Amino acid sequence: MNSRKIFIILSLVAFAVAFGCSSVSAIALPEGTDLIAGVITEINSKDALIRVDGLPYYFKDASVMDTMLKTNNISTNLKVIVFYKKDGGKKLIMNIEINKQKELY
Repeated sequence: MNSRKIFIILSLVAFAVAFGCSSVSAIALPEGTDLIAGVITEINSKDALIRVDGLPYYFKDASVMDTMLKTNNISTNLKVIVFYKKDGGKKLIMNIEINKQKELY
């Protein structure tokens, strides 16, 4: 009887750990950081900006832009998630990654 209880408890713990690990998809973002998902329509290295669905998002400078885009293999016509902070009138990119989430419709 004791081994059965231990087996049930261990099974429940294993299920809880597996469920918790699979459902955690939250990203810790610095305060004031927003995100947008969309398609890159333009990459402009002269002005250190990209356009996501037609809206401009800026990098700190061209070298940061080049490094971030090359590291993440990002080019035009890709679905991306852009993490940005509003800095004055500009939206300054903190991070960018390819959006691998499947569409629900």
